[in-house]
Amino acid sequence: MFKNVNFLIRTLVLGGVLGISGWWTLHFRQVSLEAEAELHERDERIARLAGAVAARDQEIVALDTLVEEQEQKIDELEVAIWLLNFDHRVARIVVLDQTEDPSDPDRVRTRLRFEELDSSGTPLGPGRELTVEGRVVYIEGLVIKFDDGYVAGADALRGTSICMFRRMYGENQKPSDGVPLDSRTTHPLTMGDEEGPDPFFADLWEQFWEYANDPALAATKGVRASHGEAPFIEMRPGKTYRVELRASGGLTVVVE
Repeated sequence: MFKNVNFLIRTLVLGGVLGISGWWTLHFRQVSLEAEAELHERDERIARLAGAVAARDQEIVALDTLVEEQEQKIDELEVAIWLLNFDHRVARIVVLDQTEDPSDPDRVRTRLRFEELDSSGTPLGPGRELTVEGRVVYIEGLVIKFDDGYVAGADALRGTSICMFRRMYGENQKPSDGVPLDSRTTHPLTMGDEEGPDPFFADLWEQFWEYANDPALAATKGVRASHGEAPFIEMRPGKTYRVELRASGGLTVVVE
């Protein structure tokens, strides 16, 4: 009887130990599986985050490239705008004096000195003194304007308008009675005067009115417009005026 009870107790204890061991084994396995699942999920999250970071880095690089390209385009556009609006000094007019016309005291004669200038502002020659009838003085010239694309691109031949002065006259005389000007400006001043007129420009001046009246022919030379201009201003004794030619435009007269 005692032996049976003892065997039963040992059996129960052993069974309990085995049960507890089995339970801990299952529990540990469950915990391990859950830990492995969490590690796997963490690794996936890290991989996703790494992918997102890599994608963001690529976007940043692409944006940096785009910004650089845009900045370059802005710089190019600013240069193009500057080139289009650049003014060349092409002549200087010095008013020497103004006197009454002996035959008509109500009329004034203006005596002045006209000088054409090179790209550095240096006179191309000794200048010329002349007298016109009136205080308001007209400066007449022929102007050739090239397409803006050539100007903005600083084309070697067509990077600026060109002009050739014809004559000056006052408000109290007909243009046909004006004083002729022996113009020296036959090519862009930026080319350098020592190079002399290029055949390209010689042809434009020789056939000036043909190009002016034939847009298709003018287009073959990149010419946007060919025409005469005669800006004018009331001149005052002792003052100096400069004549400017806009790279993409025509002539203007401003006081210095």
